[in-house]
Amino acid sequence: MTSQTSQGQTPPQVAKLATEQVRLDSTAVIGIFGSNAAPGALIRTHRGKIERVAVGDKVAGGVVAAISENAVILNKRGKTTQMKLPQT
Repeated sequence: MTSQTSQGQTPPQVAKLATEQVRLDSTAVIGIFGSNAAPGALIRTHRGKIERVAVGDKVAGGVVAAISENAVILNKRGKTTQMKLPQT
């Protein structure tokens, strides 16, 4: 698998690694967007899938209860979990 770039072809091993799906250790918030009235978030699941969610959506075995400017609150099996944005 190679692809053409402006600098030539991507080496097959690089292309393979760049498109490989891997199982990640945990679910993480990777972005929060929208307004206070209609917030949304991007969640990376432990399988590497990126999901766009809003309050009330199901993700990672729980339901999104709230989205603040730096965290997503999940209700999961009767427990509340706060997932914060990574610090930059």
